Amino acid sequence: MKNKIKYIPPALLSVVITLPVSAQQAGKPAGNPDAWLYWTTGAVLFAIFFFMGVVLYSANSVLKKEGKGFSLNHWWTTMNRSFFTRAVPVEKEEDILLDHDYDGIKELDNALPPWWKYGFYFTIAVAVLYLLRYHVWKTGPDPIQEYNQEMKVAAAQFEEHRKNAGDMFDEKTVTMADAAGIADGDKLYHSNCFACHGGKGEGGVGPNLADNYWLHGGSINDVFKTIKYGVREKGMQAWEKTYSPTQIKNLASYVKTLAGTNPPKAKAPEGDLFREEAINSKGSEKDSTVTSKK
Repeated sequence: MKNKIKYIPPALLSVVITLPVSAQQAGKPAGNPDAWLYWTTGAVLFAIFFFMGVVLYSANSVLKKEGKGFSLNHWWTTMNRSFFTRAVPVEKEEDILLDHDYDGIKELDNALPPWWKYGFYFTIAVAVLYLLRYHVWKTGPDPIQEYNQEMKVAAAQFEEHRKNAGDMFDEKTVTMADAAGIADGDKLYHSNCFACHGGKGEGGVGPNLADNYWLHGGSINDVFKTIKYGVREKGMQAWEKTYSPTQIKNLASYVKTLAGTNPPKAKAPEGDLFREEAINSKGSEKDSTVTSKK
């Protein structure tokens, strides 16, 4: 009965220590493909701490019988020799001395540390389980399938974040700003853009923005993209590091309001004719571009 009792404290200790791993697994959704990894890790941790607990409990029991009580030094010596290293005592080293002599340095035939051997055996077991799971039974995703799954999850998370964040849009998802946004775009335009495009969009060093001809597309998406990335070969800088997405949206929306105003002394049209018309019953807009010669 006493021999059975000595295993109870180590078992309880091991359960307490491995609880975080079990809790982590419990928090995973049902059918989690990596469940086996969590349970294996938990089992290994349980075995390690159970073994250490048994050694500690046994050493303490021996010391109590000898009337010495608990001794941390004796416990560590016992643990060190049974788990961390099984090196032969110094007085017995002659028994394991090898015939190797390197400039007076001699080699001992000590056994490998138990923790290293147990770890090596564990990697072999994991390798076998991995081989069976992914290449024989094929119950787990291969790297490509896992990558695709992670990309789907990331895309869904990004889309959710984009919906909840007002400033998360790009040239593919941008829409026209409201009146307040266009007013802000007006200020941005007259702070930075009028020098090249004119105070009313009539053009100057840069092309005319007040007609219906566009060099890089006339939709709100195209204008947003042009402002964001710039046109390096034409000398237009990229504004994505200067303005936030909302500011670029407001500026692009203001530029869109200039189209068709045709102020006096406007620069000659350049690019392609662009028409924007609401043509379907749902009220959505369709962009159409008519190519014209410069």
